[in-house]
Amino acid sequence: MLRKLSIILTSLLFIFPFSATTTHAANFTPSEANQVKQLQQEYAALDKTPFNEDNLYVTKPQLNRKFKEGVLTPTYLSDQLAYINYYRGLFGLTPIAEAKQDSIDAQKTAAVLATLNANPLINQHNLPYEKRPRNVSKAIWQIARSTSNSANLNFNTHDQTAGDVITDLITDRYNLSGPDTGHRAWLLSTRLTTTGIGAAYGKNGYRYSVQKVLNSADVFRKPSQQQVTYPSSGVFPLELVQGQNIAWSFYSSDQVIKEIPQITITDEDTQTTYQAQEVHNYHNSGYGNFTTIITYSPGATPLVNGHEYRVDIAGVLSYHFKLFRLGSN
Repeated sequence: MLRKLSIILTSLLFIFPFSATTTHAANFTPSEANQVKQLQQEYAALDKTPFNEDNLYVTKPQLNRKFKEGVLTPTYLSDQLAYINYYRGLFGLTPIAEAKQDSIDAQKTAAVLATLNANPLINQHNLPYEKRPRNVSKAIWQIARSTSNSANLNFNTHDQTAGDVITDLITDRYNLSGPDTGHRAWLLSTRLTTTGIGAAYGKNGYRYSVQKVLNSADVFRKPSQQQVTYPSSGVFPLELVQGQNIAWSFYSSDQVIKEIPQITITDEDTQTTYQAQEVHNYHNSGYGNFTTIITYSPGATPLVNGHEYRVDIAGVLSYHFKLFRLGSN
């Protein structure tokens, strides 16, 4: 049912330009303005500390001779979980919790990737092209193979915040396998309950981040909602759709759609309709335990702060959203 997840290489740091959080009354109803203000305030309260090799660990990993995975600072773990749940909240999804054992396994996996100085430009799920280093035991190697095959992986050379890693995964703009939005689907899974988090630096300067997302018990859980759209209905951050290689998506928890539907996007402020481009259907992928994954590009659609848009997925659904800035409007 499930294919391997994609790996992303982030060569640019995605940062929200946070400053004043005012809204324009002309663009938003009072209810929308209140919601925007609340979302901006909640985002502003999230920690923006950049992490690097000096402040990422309580105990640094030992990658030479006797292997030790190290211990992440609790702040990094709690920050990353807070960002995951903030983003899930944008889509009306239930929050998830950290599973301590999964984080231990994710940290071992990240440290193994760092020991290998694993090539960030090829698939590292299940470590298919790597050989076990002599200082890594067979037991830990098996954990790394299994965990890497059930996790979102992010490789980056920048001093990112814990939240920037999650922003990379949810926008999925650096997905090596293309527009399937597999990382996003796992983050926004309607069946996901827990995650594990790990991170370690290799000698090559890359931070190898591991987020455990595939839990066997979740497959059989009742979904918290039937559909997830990106952008979501209601107000939605402009920063999460602005930029190159950010596919939009429709996920269904249980409904199987095998066709490739026609999709249009209408700017309700200008009454101009645009045709979606590069429409794909990944219903066989199993990402996020969804039965249907449809992705597409908004094409020539101008994305304007304060504008309202209608998305029509023929034969599936029609919905509206309005863009706002997480930073200054």
